[in-house]
Amino acid sequence: MSTMVIYATKRGSSELYAKTFAQKNKYQIIKQEQASSEELAKADEVYYFGSVYAGKVLGLEELKKKLTGNNRLTILSVGLTAVEDQEKLAEIREGVSKVFPQASFYHLRGRLIKQQLNMPEKIILKMISKSSKKKSLQEKMEIEKAIEQAVDEGSVDCIDLSELEKIG
Repeated sequence: MSTMVIYATKRGSSELYAKTFAQKNKYQIIKQEQASSEELAKADEVYYFGSVYAGKVLGLEELKKKLTGNNRLTILSVGLTAVEDQEKLAEIREGVSKVFPQASFYHLRGRLIKQQLNMPEKIILKMISKSSKKKSLQEKMEIEKAIEQAVDEGSVDCIDLSELEKIG
């Protein structure tokens, strides 16, 4: 049985998780843009690590075009959403299941470095942070706290490589 790890990332969190997972398990790894339909057809099992932007997992539509449907698929979303943020997590999971209803799903927390963002992204984060600061601590979702930290301190890092032990 052959297993392949694929990742799609803008700023590196998904890549770090994917490379760590692939190395630990001795799986072949490839960036999503470089994966061909032919390569994917040879894999019995595919693990897809994709960064979350605006509640959607990066690159799922492109992956769907390349997969044959004969692969066992596990989607691992990577973003600032915490397990406690059930509503946000359900939104991500729903987006995944619309594209890949048969896929297994896991969510991992990533990191955000303000310096890596472009101006529109910085403006959006600042707006979210400003809105979030009006809420009491109990009202805030974990993702809002993380965004506030990124805006105020320049970065937030929620990466936990030990979470990879739960996969597979």
